[in-house]
Amino acid sequence: MTISLLQGDFARLWWGGLISMTGSWMLTTALPAYVYLTTHSVPAASLMFLASLMPRVLLGSFAGVLADRFDRRGLMVRLNLLAAFSLLPLFGLSGGTLWPVYLVAMLETLVLLPLGPAENAMLPTLVPDRLLARANVLNALNNNLARLIGPALGGAVLSAWGLGAVVTANVVSYLLAALLISGLQRRGAQTAAPTETLPQAWRSGLQDVWRSPALRLLVLAIAVGSVGEGVFGVLLAPFVTEVLGGDARAYGLVISAQAIGGLIGGLVMTQFADRWSAAALLTWGTVGLGLTDLALFLYPLWMPAVPPALALMVLAGVPASASGAGWATLVQRHAGETSRGRAFGIAAQWSAVSLFLGVGVANLAHGPGLIVPVICVHAATLLLSGLMLGLLGRGAGLFQPASTPEPALHP
Repeated sequence: MTISLLQGDFARLWWGGLISMTGSWMLTTALPAYVYLTTHSVPAASLMFLASLMPRVLLGSFAGVLADRFDRRGLMVRLNLLAAFSLLPLFGLSGGTLWPVYLVAMLETLVLLPLGPAENAMLPTLVPDRLLARANVLNALNNNLARLIGPALGGAVLSAWGLGAVVTANVVSYLLAALLISGLQRRGAQTAAPTETLPQAWRSGLQDVWRSPALRLLVLAIAVGSVGEGVFGVLLAPFVTEVLGGDARAYGLVISAQAIGGLIGGLVMTQFADRWSAAALLTWGTVGLGLTDLALFLYPLWMPAVPPALALMVLAGVPASASGAGWATLVQRHAGETSRGRAFGIAAQWSAVSLFLGVGVANLAHGPGLIVPVICVHAATLLLSGLMLGLLGRGAGLFQPASTPEPALHP
């Protein structure tokens, strides 16, 4: 049995995600550029990052509560509509006023927080369990497609027609996504007990994750790896320019290579994801990604040039796709139907906190000579995460065969 992207509920979810994320990436690219071109201030542009990150740091786990409390299809429709509404203050920008930009960056992130947990929690009800890993690979594939298409479109539209056109395109993308998702058939999935208050539901979700050795290990693994992600995000541009000797064009090529690698990795893993266990995908994918990144960071010590970085960025897409699909599949299988959204929300919050810590670690690279040692933290955290999964995974039950019942499928 295969998963169709042309018809059925999974197709609606996939295309809705691709459209909304493409619009979101357009705006994510355009807003920092608009702020910098308006102020020519790096700190002002940096506030964009903080404004969008803080809701994830402070409220990520509460988003999972909403994903478990309400009908997930209806919640996703409403979130996309609210996201479109949250962008409206940008239409009133005038002169050098920037507070609406920061407000929208925070509001949009806040509104969309429950979307990821709801989507990931719904996915096991749309496909058979034996195809769940492949479905997660396809879900990650549309993330990479959006990441490749959105920034290019955002920059082009901003240059040609201004910020208002980018905002309009993003609003339309959210409305289209809401329309597609509204067509999903109701699954009648059991959600968290409505008698619980939201704080009680939040605490019970934390308890569910803590009591499960598998979920504890999965959350810890992503938290450790996210520290390195924060370091990588800050230091990639200095690495390309100061260590590889590249320029802005070279940096753009590296970013594009990363997205292309994700696409290639996703296409490769759709053929193999259901042939290996999810635990093997996660463990070996994480280790493979760590080793690839280590090669990326160290080869310039002998040959500082940009082309090998492009090749390694593309190559990294295969283990990254394997790791991501394995992690999502394991969380979906080990979290109960009534607490699956909270498990993803808790993991997202810990990931955001670790990302924030990684940004702090990246600031230890005060000069060009420290860029390589500090950016290697990214590879080190991935290898540490893979080592933990390999050593502790069997005891935590990650390598046990899946026993999740297959859902009834609808065209």
